[in-house]
Amino acid sequence: MPAELAAIAVELVSPSNPENDWVGKVRDYPLMGIPLYLLVDAREKTVTLFSRPDGARYHRREDIAFGETMRVPAPFGFELVTGDLLPC
Repeated sequence: MPAELAAIAVELVSPSNPENDWVGKVRDYPLMGIPLYLLVDAREKTVTLFSRPDGARYHRREDIAFGETMRVPAPFGFELVTGDLLPC
């Protein structure tokens, strides 16, 4: 699928290369026009949602701990319940 058609990218942080997910993709995905980037980090027991890209970077970041609930915005519009996520 071309990146410009993606509504969201969802990633599990790679234990062997977390910098790729936390640095490279946070830099690259807004450049590709991906409006939402959801990142699950089992090592840190967190879920992060990056949103509101302007073509250069994401302008909003929301972090929650495993066990909390996050609202995933339109076009999805649902509550992400993280209580069953397991840490590494």
